[in-house]
Amino acid sequence: MRAKPISGHTRIFGLIGHPVRHSLSPVMYNRLFNRFGLDAVYLAFDVDPDNADTVADIIRVMGLDGVNLTVPFKEELLKQIDGSTAAAREAGAVNVVTHIDGTLTGYNTDGEGFVRSLAEEGGPDMDGLTAIILGAGGAARAVASGLLDRGAEKLIFLNRTVHRAEIAAEALRLSFANTTISAEPLTKETYSKHAKDSLLVVNCTSGPANETIATFEPCELAKGASWVDINYWMNTPPCRTKCLDAGVQFHDGLGMLAHQGALAFELFTGYPVTGAELRAFLAEQA
Repeated sequence: MRAKPISGHTRIFGLIGHPVRHSLSPVMYNRLFNRFGLDAVYLAFDVDPDNADTVADIIRVMGLDGVNLTVPFKEELLKQIDGSTAAAREAGAVNVVTHIDGTLTGYNTDGEGFVRSLAEEGGPDMDGLTAIILGAGGAARAVASGLLDRGAEKLIFLNRTVHRAEIAAEALRLSFANTTISAEPLTKETYSKHAKDSLLVVNCTSGPANETIATFEPCELAKGASWVDINYWMNTPPCRTKCLDAGVQFHDGLGMLAHQGALAFELFTGYPVTGAELRAFLAEQA
């Protein structure tokens, strides 16, 4: 139950994406608002991708105090807002926007949320790490940036559209010149070529890539490897069963959601919360 009734003074936050009906963000943020006695509400806005060029205007006209962004708007919004952080520019995408006195500022908490979650869940040491990133969109670039910030030495983007992966790799090389960042097609053969030297695989792709990813063999990874699938809402992520059979630690995306959500909540309200407590809450909802 809300701590305060909704009124004309209630601050409005939300998630903008397509689709968003599966999201756990509304229940997570509304629970936090109630906990701190804040007169605020969090809603999910399913926006047609054809309206991507109007999302910044929607935030301003509707007077939304802040939003989280998910596919397919993370990259598009970077072009529309008034300012952004270095993490957002490295990722080429924003997943959090704050609205203060008509000014929209973009942040990316995905990368930091990911690395905090991986460390908390006993993933591999990120210093000197070699990792395979499946996908090359905003989330993939944010994850890559977070890993590189923690000392990863070699990243391989595997993507169905190689040119898109090459753009992601080139953008990150500008900030991380002393690392090896490459781009190759998303195939069983390219995965196998790099698996033996990799301690981490992160699946940041959408559904259409699942059939290809399901052919990958986690047993080919280096000893002590982890596999992360950030699509926390999927009932049967590709390769989860294979990971368990091969003794490869499998991480769902709830940890990343929790930690990036904690960072976003502090940006929205100034109130700090921990990723660990949000992870426990989300696990009850999933």
